[in-house]
Amino acid sequence: MKMMKKAINIGLALSFVVSGAFAQSLKDAKVAINQEQYEKAKVILKNLVQTDAKEGDNYFYLGEVYLITDYPDSAKTVFAQGDAADTKNTINKVGLGTIELLNGNASGAQTLFDEATAKLKKKDYEELLAVGKAYLKGANPDYNKALEYLLKAKATDQKDAEIDLAIGNAYFGMGNNSNAYTAYRDAISLDNTLLNAKIQLAVISKEAYAFPEASADLQAIVAENPNFAPTYRELAETYYLWSRRVTTVEEYDAKLKEALSYYKKYMDLTDYSLDSRMRYADFLILAKDYETLEVQANEMAKIDQANPRILRYLGYSAYENGNYQESKKAITDFMAKVEPERLIARDYLFLGLADIRLASDTVNKTVDTTLLNDAVANMQKAVKADSSIAEDLNEIGMEFFQARQYGPAARIFEIATLNPESKNYLYDYFYMGYALYFDYATRVNDEVKPSKTLLEKADVAFGKVTELAPTTDAAYLFRARANRLLDDEANPKGLFVPYYQEFIDVVKGKGDAAITQNKVALVEAYNVNGAYYSLSGDYEKAREQFRGALEIDPSSEYAKQALTNLEQPQT
Repeated sequence: MKMMKKAINIGLALSFVVSGAFAQSLKDAKVAINQEQYEKAKVILKNLVQTDAKEGDNYFYLGEVYLITDYPDSAKTVFAQGDAADTKNTINKVGLGTIELLNGNASGAQTLFDEATAKLKKKDYEELLAVGKAYLKGANPDYNKALEYLLKAKATDQKDAEIDLAIGNAYFGMGNNSNAYTAYRDAISLDNTLLNAKIQLAVISKEAYAFPEASADLQAIVAENPNFAPTYRELAETYYLWSRRVTTVEEYDAKLKEALSYYKKYMDLTDYSLDSRMRYADFLILAKDYETLEVQANEMAKIDQANPRILRYLGYSAYENGNYQESKKAITDFMAKVEPERLIARDYLFLGLADIRLASDTVNKTVDTTLLNDAVANMQKAVKADSSIAEDLNEIGMEFFQARQYGPAARIFEIATLNPESKNYLYDYFYMGYALYFDYATRVNDEVKPSKTLLEKADVAFGKVTELAPTTDAAYLFRARANRLLDDEANPKGLFVPYYQEFIDVVKGKGDAAITQNKVALVEAYNVNGAYYSLSGDYEKAREQFRGALEIDPSSEYAKQALTNLEQPQT
């Protein structure tokens, strides 16, 4: 995958000097990186590159910061400068190999890694550690290759806790939490001040959905180290994930509020640079705090109006604030300015949502089908790229359904059913069928008749509901109604009969309370089926159905008259 061409003028960057930075060392820069204070680390490292231009490690760590903050082209330039400035130090070859690895050139990366590690002395391990960490980076980490180098670094018998931390991260990425736990504990035993290892132990609990335990462990770290920023970021992520597993709105709101407060604390302890604001914005999107997102997006625009990623945040927040045309423009402009591989699922989601809003005229109850089809295509891309998005669509679909915009509602619910693991999967299928049925039924008398394809899809949707939950009586009822409209009015084939009968059987099987609750629909089912049997000449079955209607409602005039007619001689 090609990396985003996001670079800055390195010559100008290296000429930037901040007073007071001269006395700071590489150790100070590493502390800042560990604290995720990346702007501070950049300032220190830029100054070190100027004042100690022949020290390769200064370049390497500056390049690493550029990678972390998503400036790969700048990182590559710095690594190359470091490799040229300090030819005896091969660490920057690891940096250049990392760039190749992230660009998908595994063989080119391997060549550089081999050059970097070819002449190491028995106790040398920094290059091995750096290569191991390189394989942990990017969208597709190679955990086995990472471990290959990290275990070699461990075999040098150096007492550097960072090696065990990286080994733990590799095992954790592989899903081997037992070995990850051991490695993190080994790291802590070597260096009890290595807070990232302690945090990772809590992360293991978080990933196992043991949120109370993870929170307690992280709070304990905060109590002893209140200014270590990454702990608050992990607390924010823990409470966000916790909020998605609770069962009440009150719990959800409380957990989400805590998540946002912890991320705000994280920001206060790091910096409010453009890169940090972008990470904050990404979290605000997850937490659906679009009011704060709009504030942050506008602040980012003041810092750098040319950065296309700001358009993403402006587009998202504009949509949530009801400015759908502005949202569409911002997201469309963003998509035009970045490489396709830089797009994420929510970019397609929000573009689709903006289009679906613009396509629907809620006043005149009309829909722009071309715009609706564009919207659906983008929302499908979103769910296929990130299936968890399907869960968010239920609320949007219900909004359209309640506004009686049944066509758009049906399309949204249909997209949501692309994820069988969604907690709303059953309900999405039900409301998909429900919306399709009403989309047809409410327009059946229009001059231009709706397509019966709507009813066919409704039939399939209700069938899926009864497959997943066989006692869902409403699904049988509406499947019967859909098939009644599907049937040939002049010469009915009784497509609806088995579904009305299943509705009757399911409701009666639930007892008297369910029968009372469904009284009107039961009478409908008996009478419609009775009428069909009468037309088809099966008079005994017809009588059974009408008697069933009168058992439920003795005042049913239709059933009374039908039975009277059936008592007459049939010719």
